[in-house]
Amino acid sequence: MGNTREFYYEPDEGEQLSTAVVTAIAKAHDEDVIAQKWVISDDINTDALDGLFQERNLKMTLQFEADTTTATITADTSGNPMIKIESHR
Repeated sequence: MGNTREFYYEPDEGEQLSTAVVTAIAKAHDEDVIAQKWVISDDINTDALDGLFQERNLKMTLQFEADTTTATITADTSGNPMIKIESHR
């Protein structure tokens, strides 16, 4: 099995969570966001993802598999998400 690398991504204020996940996975794989082969909507309901971590849903953690990675999204006490990508390439 290949090496596992960890990559952390903090979304910009106002950035949609689905966009942040796509960006984090692309950066973890050293790929261009537009040129990457993985399409988030093939695996994840982006509307549902973007609705998470709102003010009413503080201190949540979500983990899922996507494009040879494990993505873990954790919100701090203010509801601000941090994305951790573990690349299994």
